[in-house]
Amino acid sequence: MSVKWISQVWLSSPYRGERLLLHLALADFASDEGICWPSQTTLARKARCSVNWVRLSIAQMVRDDLIEIVEPAGAGRGKVGKYRLLGHAEKGHTDDGLSTAEGHTVRVERPHSDTSHTYLLNRKEPSLTRDQFETAWKQYPRKVAKAAAWRAWQKMCTDAETPAVDVIIDAITQYAMTITEMRYCAHMATWLTQQRWNDVVTSIPKPVQKREPRIDDAMSFGASCARTGISIDEMLESISHRPPDEQAAALDLYKQISAQHRSR
Repeated sequence: MSVKWISQVWLSSPYRGERLLLHLALADFASDEGICWPSQTTLARKARCSVNWVRLSIAQMVRDDLIEIVEPAGAGRGKVGKYRLLGHAEKGHTDDGLSTAEGHTVRVERPHSDTSHTYLLNRKEPSLTRDQFETAWKQYPRKVAKAAAWRAWQKMCTDAETPAVDVIIDAITQYAMTITEMRYCAHMATWLTQQRWNDVVTSIPKPVQKREPRIDDAMSFGASCARTGISIDEMLESISHRPPDEQAAALDLYKQISAQHRSR
């Protein structure tokens, strides 16, 4: 813990709400040189926010010249990032403020208060809230064991590799389209625990369209003509009284079977 950095954050941080808590959390872990390496999960717990929100906020702090990334956080567990807090004096400017006639500095807060429009838009996107769980639950094809699914959802939120909620809901939508029998559909809790949003959906079965009996009859006639060697002109003449869709179906199958015979 560095009292120096905690004091500086209290005096000069341009943030409010959870982003201010995150700024203070980094200062709480910092050495006197401003170096710290807490995990994003730990920062999320201290700042009362999601891991995704920590990622977004750290990126914003880098853009605001308040921290720099010494070592980026790696993929997987245990690979934490290392950060250096930056003081305004080190960057050669004051606290993003305006100088008064008396020489004092007036700090201008960035629009990240809990009620600002920008804050609400950014905050809502990465946070996997109960409302977003309900949205995913409505999309999920098999609605069994909702309480277990909610616990799995909450546990997923603490994972450093949790994707954005729109990615999860999109993956659920694709998964639902692959289900042909509900008994083979995984419970949502299992789907979340196994991180099935990473599955690659190779194909989505298309619904089988039933043909009308008259179309089947026309196709059978076309196939029979092809197998018995009747010419295409003779076949078309014999079905000239039929509707165009029946003629097209018979002709299509006639050509397919004739092509198979030629290839042998």
